[in-house]
Amino acid sequence: MDKVKVGLVGVGSISQIVHLPILKKMQNVEVRALCDVDETKMARLLEKFEVPNWYRTPDLMIKEEELDAVFICTTSHYHFPMAYLALKSGLHVFVEKPIALNAPDAKKLVDLAEEKNLTLMVGMQNRFRDDVQILKEFMANDELGEIFYIKTGWLRQWDRSPLQPWQVKKEYSGGGVVIDMGTQLIDLAMYLTGMPEIERVRLHDYTLNPDYKVEDAALAVIKAKSGMSITIEVSWRMHLERDMVYTHIFGKKGSAYLNPLRIHKELHGNLVNVTPLLQNQNSELR
Repeated sequence: MDKVKVGLVGVGSISQIVHLPILKKMQNVEVRALCDVDETKMARLLEKFEVPNWYRTPDLMIKEEELDAVFICTTSHYHFPMAYLALKSGLHVFVEKPIALNAPDAKKLVDLAEEKNLTLMVGMQNRFRDDVQILKEFMANDELGEIFYIKTGWLRQWDRSPLQPWQVKKEYSGGGVVIDMGTQLIDLAMYLTGMPEIERVRLHDYTLNPDYKVEDAALAVIKAKSGMSITIEVSWRMHLERDMVYTHIFGKKGSAYLNPLRIHKELHGNLVNVTPLLQNQNSELR
């Protein structure tokens, strides 16, 4: 079987720690080229991951290589133009979140992918965790009943490492902690509930660090047309001793909790823990 030929743009930490090690383990994938401007870093990575070619610009990589797909793992402001270039060139695209800095650009990418019958995938990896897949099946089978409330949050502890300079400049990041971490929680809640139609959203945002040009803490309240409510709280750095990551889901017949997975149902008038056993439960968000 022919291997899927992949080029990867942006060789920061997410590429080095996650994407390249996983891609290199896949028997049906061949990483043909890397694209980045950092020569020192690139030489080491080409050798470590046994990738034959290196380019400074994605347009040259796409022109010179016979690729099937491109992974875009750059800083956020490059996501839209690079994804658009790859799709225009007839290539499938995986792009790290956020897909773009605004909704109109995101829609342009979706429309272009549909027009060309190409796959466009955003890095919302939490959908594919074992615990999330089990919970998704429970909810699809109406085990929890009608979902009326989801409460989710991701608050990072106080002694976290500093952010990258581009992350706190809106022109490069598109926003602050909501577009960085909140999108993962929003996607998870929407995915588990079947992408309900949203009626209204209220956002309370805060800037705790006066040097930041974007919000570094926020609380969002989302109301679906079905009547379901979702609350989301996120922060890059709160006065906490440890990270808080949680998702509570409440239905009319039961409830569920993620990190770790717990499922409770009302059976014969009693609250019963019906959580299935997982051999290797990975509940980490990133």
